[in-house]
Amino acid sequence: MTAAKPKLLVVDDEIDMLEFIARVFRRQYEVTRCRDAAQALEMLETGAYEVLITDQQMPILSGLELLKRLGDRHPSLVRVMLSGFTEDPELKVLGESCTVHNYILKPVDSRKLLDGLAEAYRVRDAKLAT
Repeated sequence: MTAAKPKLLVVDDEIDMLEFIARVFRRQYEVTRCRDAAQALEMLETGAYEVLITDQQMPILSGLELLKRLGDRHPSLVRVMLSGFTEDPELKVLGESCTVHNYILKPVDSRKLLDGLAEAYRVRDAKLAT
């Protein structure tokens, strides 16, 4: 019997980016796609996800707001933020408060996503160990 794949939730309002990220991780994860953060919050409350990858810039509710609303819930959830902005001070604060485990700057390719997620796991594991 094959072990179930861990679940990854990807949130982005751009369909092409959702599909790209799903392709990159589909062998290792059961990937769920959400086009907005409100739907992602619902999914996180009803499913046991191991990884959350969210875009920062989205209409209505940003990735930053999504992570703020998650707060300390789901402490083992690996949290990755995609952003095209390098100088966002709020993102730095999130990193320092452990709300996000890694930022991946856009544009992204498959190697950048894989390496970025591996680093996020290392950061999350170190935080859980303390």
